[in-house]
Amino acid sequence: MAMPEVLKAKWFWYSTLCVVCWGAWVLFSKLGSDEISASAMQFIFAFGFIPVALLVLLLKRVKFEKSAKGITFGLANGVLSGIGGLTLFAAYRSGGNTSVITAATALYPLITVVLAIVVLRERLSWLQVVGLGFAVAAIIIFSL
Repeated sequence: MAMPEVLKAKWFWYSTLCVVCWGAWVLFSKLGSDEISASAMQFIFAFGFIPVALLVLLLKRVKFEKSAKGITFGLANGVLSGIGGLTLFAAYRSGGNTSVITAATALYPLITVVLAIVVLRERLSWLQVVGLGFAVAAIIIFSL
């Protein structure tokens, strides 16, 4: 039997590794947030990026970018990620159900979709709109 094309695609394996890492990240986020404050967790969390950044710098020979616009977007990404992480750690520490908190915060793609429509002028098919409706319904049902 031939291997499905998707299993040959790099994006599929990168995405799979991402899901595995982020799944473990949530577990460690909850365990750490039970032991230390959200602000301490965010501060220590930032140090986890250093070995990864150094590895990328060494292995990929990253060139330093000159686009002010790209750098600004990159910095905004970091700031928003930091604030999001801080609030996620606070949510875990607040005593809420980890699975519900994780599922609720995993709805961030809805914000991305709205911003893509408004800012990037992208369009959705009716089937994609139905899918978004199911995503919202699922989180409401999951939270009950």
